[in-house]
Amino acid sequence: MAIDLLYIVSTLRQSGPTNQLYYLLENLSEEFNARILTLSPEPEDSELARFRELDIEYETLGLSRVKGALIGPVRLRNAVNEYDPDIIHTQGIRADTLVTAFVSGHPHVTTIRNYAFDDYPAKYGQKKGMPMAVLHTNILKRLQYPVACSETIAQAVQPHGIDAAPIQNGVDTTSYTPVTPSETQNRREQLGLPTDGPIIISVGSLIERKDPVTVVRGFSQSSLSDDGYLVLLGDGPLRKKCEHAIQDTSRVFFEGWVDNVAAYLQASDFFVSASKSEGLPNSVMEALASGLSVCLSDIQPHKEILQYGDVGTEFEIGSVSGLATALGSLVEKETAAPRTVATDHLSAVRMSREYQQTYRELAQDV
Repeated sequence: MAIDLLYIVSTLRQSGPTNQLYYLLENLSEEFNARILTLSPEPEDSELARFRELDIEYETLGLSRVKGALIGPVRLRNAVNEYDPDIIHTQGIRADTLVTAFVSGHPHVTTIRNYAFDDYPAKYGQKKGMPMAVLHTNILKRLQYPVACSETIAQAVQPHGIDAAPIQNGVDTTSYTPVTPSETQNRREQLGLPTDGPIIISVGSLIERKDPVTVVRGFSQSSLSDDGYLVLLGDGPLRKKCEHAIQDTSRVFFEGWVDNVAAYLQASDFFVSASKSEGLPNSVMEALASGLSVCLSDIQPHKEILQYGDVGTEFEIGSVSGLATALGSLVEKETAAPRTVATDHLSAVRMSREYQQTYRELAQDV
């Protein structure tokens, strides 16, 4: 008998958590029936069309933030009762809070994708972010089956009384693949990138938590800046500050947001991230699956990835000189190791299978 799953999220906006949900569903076996319920209308950067290709049932409550507080609980209960799932799976503060407060009678899984006390104050400021972190943490304490997207997050929330099972994020190793040197040159020509010298790529919002200024300054001070190039995918409030930090404008490319990240990774030689906080970063796993050695800040989620093999170097968080030195040593890394780590330890198929086993165990206990 099929197990009916209901996934409740705020929206399907383009983001790392939405990507992980897609990978989970894409690899779901036929013993499960899945439906997605979103709380709000889809934004312009929605991934809904991609989910529809999976032939997954979809429904939205279409609530604004104000309506969500007034009539959201009733609509949510009605939608859940109509589908009557065997298991509910949520992610995000809104979905976690509403389902915990107003829905009962169903096993409830949640995926914790960040450490709230790091992420929310950095994103929303101390005044708003800290109360959000306290609220979300208190909600997570009440949840029956919390799952963390990394071992790091599981360890971080444990002192708060949250016993989360770690299921590491995964990467689509069929969409993100290495290419031959000649194909790399072709990608560069297609994307209008230099065809001479190594390319170091960084992917993510140009925000304080990602620390792109350190990336730019570190590259400028590294030996790779002599004949190499830095390509940044993404945008954000720190763009101007990044531009002012450039020493040689011919060596740094701001490409903004793109919908062909895989092609840019295939055009590159190395990947760099100076992030101050992560769950288990999609961008790093995508780089590894594309065969790139990585240069990463020494935060615990990055160390969690680096533990699987000799796939890159690390530097002290916020250290420009440390990043410069680490970039310079990337050229000595073994080129086959990154892809092997992605396929053997960090694949989306593995991640989905682990969730499916969790669902089976919960369904048996009901």
